[in-house]
Amino acid sequence: DSKLDVTIGPYETYEDALFGYKATFEAFIGVRDDKATAQLKLFGDNLRILEQNLPMDSMYKSEDVIAAPIRVIQLLYNAGDVKGPQTVAFNLPNDERIVNDRGTSMVMLKNVSEAKFKHILQPISDVCITKEQQELVDFESFFTHTICHECCHGIGPHTITLPNGQKSTVRLELQELHSALEEAKADIVGLWALRFLICQDLLSKSLLKSMYISFLAGCFRSVRFGLQEAHGKGQALQFNWLYDKGAFILHPDETFSVDFSRVEGAVESLSREILTIQAKGDKEAAYLLLQKYGKMTQPLKIALQKLEKIQVPVDIVPIFPFANKILE
Repeated sequence: DSKLDVTIGPYETYEDALFGYKATFEAFIGVRDDKATAQLKLFGDNLRILEQNLPMDSMYKSEDVIAAPIRVIQLLYNAGDVKGPQTVAFNLPNDERIVNDRGTSMVMLKNVSEAKFKHILQPISDVCITKEQQELVDFESFFTHTICHECCHGIGPHTITLPNGQKSTVRLELQELHSALEEAKADIVGLWALRFLICQDLLSKSLLKSMYISFLAGCFRSVRFGLQEAHGKGQALQFNWLYDKGAFILHPDETFSVDFSRVEGAVESLSREILTIQAKGDKEAAYLLLQKYGKMTQPLKIALQKLEKIQVPVDIVPIFPFANKILE
């Protein structure tokens, strides 16, 4: 129960492009933000309800969802395998044996989120989103969806039974496709879950439109990490699916908007598609889905070219004055 929050260990497998099995060490040190942490209890309290209502066949749903303890911290220092996108949150460990035995812990890095929103998401929104919808892009929606994304790593299929009756895990079956599909699942099921919680009067209705528009602006942010990277590929899959279903619209002036009459159905259909592929451990279906949608399409190119022109940064690089002072 310390104010200091330390996470250290061999966790992520993003570097293993062969099978996605081998993990690399990383460390995060932060100070707990008590006020923001207290606001998060809602998500942990409702994880079981979300699992039972997931848009997939009931036979695949889990009875024993353990709500991860959630903390919000102000990051003081990170090191190790942190050279990909600067993470705004993590839900660790990933190892299914330890998760089954001990559960997971979820940490949100609030100062990193604020920096990304201010220096990247806001400028992206200013050039890529239509004027009428721009004012609906806000930090609260961005941060709340990030929380929900992390919570949704904890629901849906993990340990699975294959059609031949053998026990396995989604990670073992999907191999190198697992990370991209899992990131896409957490994102899209996170959107589905937010709407579910709003409909239960557990979250403010003011989030309903802003979360979709903030998510649309966020697609352009994550795709810029590159389609070789799990988050970038997963985001391209979501953007292209929603665009294909008419939920995202490209206007003649090369700005984008959300069609609110179509977005809910599109979010639900993609959630169902990904959750079912994971539940079956169907690597071929995962490959076909990512091949069809996880690619650079014309609408994405248009947005990325606009961002290139105005030189919006792809990511932030934290400077740790406090840690550096101690190291002197």
